[in-house]
Amino acid sequence: MKPLILTDLDDTLLQTARKMPPESEKIVAANNAEGQPLSFMHLWQAAFVQWALAHTTLIPVTARGIESFKRVQIPFRHGAVCLHGAAILQPDYSLDVVWHAHMQIQLHTYQTRIPTLLQHLLDIGHDLGLELRGWIEGIEDWHAYVVIKSTQAKAEELEYLWQHAQTQVDWSGFYPHQNANNLALIPDPVTKQVAAAEIIRRQQAHYGRVPILGLGDSSSDLGFMGLGDFAAFPPASQIGKQLL
Repeated sequence: MKPLILTDLDDTLLQTARKMPPESEKIVAANNAEGQPLSFMHLWQAAFVQWALAHTTLIPVTARGIESFKRVQIPFRHGAVCLHGAAILQPDYSLDVVWHAHMQIQLHTYQTRIPTLLQHLLDIGHDLGLELRGWIEGIEDWHAYVVIKSTQAKAEELEYLWQHAQTQVDWSGFYPHQNANNLALIPDPVTKQVAAAEIIRRQQAHYGRVPILGLGDSSSDLGFMGLGDFAAFPPASQIGKQLL
């Protein structure tokens, strides 16, 4: 009976080089769209991942889009949750069509609102003199949620944007999530918790009740982490800074 580990990826199992001490030995963990190394693991992180792959059912629960997830160089064998829960992938990384059909129903009314919301946020940022970039994360031609970043990697610019934008845009039916230089506006039906609950249901249908551990770094991870028997987080993470 193998335990089930549900884990976030970025800033939990891997991170960009600027978040690591310059002198630390780094193992490439993910590439960017151009095939260049982007994210790395410490030696101890790589050792933990190898142990978890061998002795547990290790399933990532990530905000990464599907193509971004496929560039992670960890050989997950039991599928994944991507896009904050908007997508579930099969063990071969193909799209789970049952979950996709479910999410299409949930997101139908958001398809015109998401591009409008993105444009409004960028317009407000421009009027405020902020240097921002933004895009829509999605599945094939279906919109899942909005992402905004500061081109100068200034988290305070995103805080300033949201402080002004929340009274100027219609974000009913969405929830905001910010962690460092990422501001996401996510439809209410899209959550890591709901998708992770589906993963647990499927796993238990096949294997019965097993110990469940949730790993994450961000407040958006707390929902799925709370579904398990144990929860863990890096001390320097958003969760750690709130609790320790």
